[in-house]
Amino acid sequence: MNRPLTICASLTILALAACGNPEAPGHIAEDDGAPRVATVQAPDGLTLTYETRGTGDTTVLLIHCWTCDREFWREQVDALAQDYRVVTLDLGGHGESPGERESWRVLDYGADVQAVADALELQRVVLVGHSMGGPVALEAARRLGQRALGVICVDTLHDADFEFPEEMAQQWIAGLEQDFEAAMAEAMGGMAASGIDPAVRDWIVQRAIAASPEMAVGLMRDFLTLDLPQMFRDAGAPIRCVNAAPPAVPPTNVEGNRRYADYDAVILEGVGHFIQLERPEEFNAQLREFVAGFESDSR
Repeated sequence: MNRPLTICASLTILALAACGNPEAPGHIAEDDGAPRVATVQAPDGLTLTYETRGTGDTTVLLIHCWTCDREFWREQVDALAQDYRVVTLDLGGHGESPGERESWRVLDYGADVQAVADALELQRVVLVGHSMGGPVALEAARRLGQRALGVICVDTLHDADFEFPEEMAQQWIAGLEQDFEAAMAEAMGGMAASGIDPAVRDWIVQRAIAASPEMAVGLMRDFLTLDLPQMFRDAGAPIRCVNAAPPAVPPTNVEGNRRYADYDAVILEGVGHFIQLERPEEFNAQLREFVAGFESDSR
């Protein structure tokens, strides 16, 4: 694995089809089986776009990764909506939630998620976060309190005690600043499994290179400041992960993470970073198992 890819893959430890017209902010029409798109304002005034489908007492709220958008859950939403209310959103600066912020911070995305949950008056929520969405889900769980039944993370939160070498991180950031498109194409394309459909790999890369460089670099710098042990503690909800096996990423430190939270992980062989797109049926079955466990424990 080359150096830029090694850096990007390791950083996942720290972080790492809209239909119809947007309706009035915070309003979702009665469900008729079709996706519903709406907007709500984040605390800083940035307009967030989110989408809902399905019904149920439990909501599965899907949080995308760095430089991605809600379309990265395209293989999950319809399958889950058969039994649950499913919500996806574009975090600030991503997808259909463009705009600028005074600074780009992972913790602020927890407020984005809370804004959507509040607009929909969600009371029983399972937060699912891919890559950067993992730490975001932890912060959202802290904010939602007892409304959060649990957190499910996808190829992230491998080791709460991991400290990324500062020099390597700065080299990766410098590469983004020097040639954003080239750095992103190499990193994001290389993080998928070698056997992934080339069309899917190209789609991932094109989504990533279309992101705002300022936002992407700002978030990457912020990743290095996260206090993951404290975020694990503060989440106040059980944490479950579906992670790739080494050498795609460093090992998942299950026992170490259990010092900070109710934590467990399922490790999949032969997958890359985008597990939900690479092996969707297997991933969806595991996701359902975790959600059902949270529901059972909450009764």
